[in-house]
Amino acid sequence: MGRNALERAAARPAARAAVVAGVLLCATFGAPAADLQERVVELTTQRCAACHGVDGNSTVGTYPRLAGQYPEYLYKQLTQFKGGPGVPPLRHSAIMQAMVQDLSPEEMKALAAYYAAKQPAPGAASNAALVDAGKLVYTHGGANGAPACISCHRAAGGGIEPDFPRITGQHEEYVETQLHAWKNGSRGGKGKLMSLIVPLLSDDEIAAVSAYVATLK
Repeated sequence: MGRNALERAAARPAARAAVVAGVLLCATFGAPAADLQERVVELTTQRCAACHGVDGNSTVGTYPRLAGQYPEYLYKQLTQFKGGPGVPPLRHSAIMQAMVQDLSPEEMKALAAYYAAKQPAPGAASNAALVDAGKLVYTHGGANGAPACISCHRAAGGGIEPDFPRITGQHEEYVETQLHAWKNGSRGGKGKLMSLIVPLLSDDEIAAVSAYVATLK
């Protein structure tokens, strides 16, 4: 593929995701890529699909939608669930720790590339009455000084690659659960941006902004 063709492909979100996935698999893994792709099929259909769906579009509000997420961000989350020798997991989930404990870095990168290349499904708020209040928090910040979410996650929730994730249409229940985890300290830690911001949000603001995020397109 020539330079101009790559640039045209990268300009289209779905095609860009496919290019990212292909480059990650080929450039990072080289010759063993075929075996690795077989492993990804095995993992996504027999392990990950139960919660996240085969295509990364979870239909259960408890589990996040992964389709279209930045591959670097997904890989980082997998490594934080896994931890390593002398390095305790930075994210805590009995389910996820069981799922990633036997995965190699190469497999986690390949899984991240797989889900990044999938087309995200549109979301919807179950708490429609909260959406307007949530938009105010998202675009202007919280009453107690929390900065606007739009600063890092952008107007449509697309985030900023690689550190600020795409949250467009993410499940309302999942977003609310994670915001409470940052607020109570069970996720994040000292000096982490979200650990500094989310405690400034009230529980009502968290519920509202979670509903608004689910409507982003």
